[in-house]
Amino acid sequence: MAKRILILTDGIDPPAFAPRVVSLCRYLCDKGYQCTVFSDDIQTLTPFSADFGEWYHTSYYQTNGSKLHYLKDKLLGAREKAFQAFVEQTVSVSQYDLIFCSTCYYFPLQTVYRLAHKYHLPYIVDLRDIAEQWGNVPFMTHSSLPFQWANKVIHKLFTAFNLERRNKILKGAAHVVTISPWHRDVLSQYNPNTHLIYNGFDQTDFYPKDIVSDKFILSYAGKIYNLSFRDPRLMFGAVKDLIDRGDIQRESIEILFHTDAAAITELRQLSAAYGLKDVCRIEGYIPRQQLLPLLHRSSILMVLTCLSTPEGSHGIMGTKFYEALGVEKPVLCVRSDEECLAQVIHETKAGLAGSNVEEVEAFILDKYHEWKQNGYTRQAVQNKQIFTRQYQSQQIEALL
Repeated sequence: MAKRILILTDGIDPPAFAPRVVSLCRYLCDKGYQCTVFSDDIQTLTPFSADFGEWYHTSYYQTNGSKLHYLKDKLLGAREKAFQAFVEQTVSVSQYDLIFCSTCYYFPLQTVYRLAHKYHLPYIVDLRDIAEQWGNVPFMTHSSLPFQWANKVIHKLFTAFNLERRNKILKGAAHVVTISPWHRDVLSQYNPNTHLIYNGFDQTDFYPKDIVSDKFILSYAGKIYNLSFRDPRLMFGAVKDLIDRGDIQRESIEILFHTDAAAITELRQLSAAYGLKDVCRIEGYIPRQQLLPLLHRSSILMVLTCLSTPEGSHGIMGTKFYEALGVEKPVLCVRSDEECLAQVIHETKAGLAGSNVEEVEAFILDKYHEWKQNGYTRQAVQNKQIFTRQYQSQQIEALL
């Protein structure tokens, strides 16, 4: 009889917030598994519906008095308790063979642990992000309360409390899965059955197509958070030098950003500081159906990150890189993390992880000449298949 899998995750925002879970569920259902997915998110979302698996969505914060809910969650674990109650009221947990949890950070690990012990079920944990990856940078500190000191205190207590519980939960897992070599090394301290399964791209959504463009386009479509974390300055400096020397015609190049509102002002100021305001188009997000055409007509796809340091971030491998692999466009990673992402870019021959202006200039100029000759660019990436969602689903199925 096919396995019955109970899948718990932090958030499903159709169609792409948690593509790892969506792709896994589709794959498993095609193989004959019975999958039931429960998700919870802080946003007000329309529940996910699909012709594969059973999908249930709730939202702990989708009520009045959200600051009170925030405190009850952070200090008393109220969100986990509410989520567990929602699961048990909706299905008979004892009918499942195992629990699979995919999450960033902590939620809903406690729910998984309690259900697994209550109903004597094995469980697998897929951690896509962990608190340690930010080093000493309090990246995930939220400002839900009016006093910043109170936010910091609550965040510190919440992190310490949940890290202790997370590590206990990991020790009891049949397997732990994570998304970079650095993450694997950290989590292996708590469970030796920790496996590296990269994030990736869906082949039906991201595929190569040569589109002739009348502009040489460097593009980035995604969240930036802040420019110290995702830093495009090397790119701006290289383009400025290439234009000033006459290696690239100013009217032939376009730098295009579609990003979050908070980053737009900073990017516009930065482009003006480099004298590139006229060649930059910096706007908000585009609808998802417009993303693939943008990738196809772009000449270079930027992946923004920063240098990994002992005190800073580690193991950050954003989905923008995998999308670029899918469409086989040259990747310009700035600034190189000089860690996991740079290593994979090198191994796949996907482009350049740039550490200085000179090598970024050389890379951009080489792709500019390719565009001048063909009207488009194409990157001959290697080992692309191991970064597909289908391959990753096969790896997870082997653990099930």
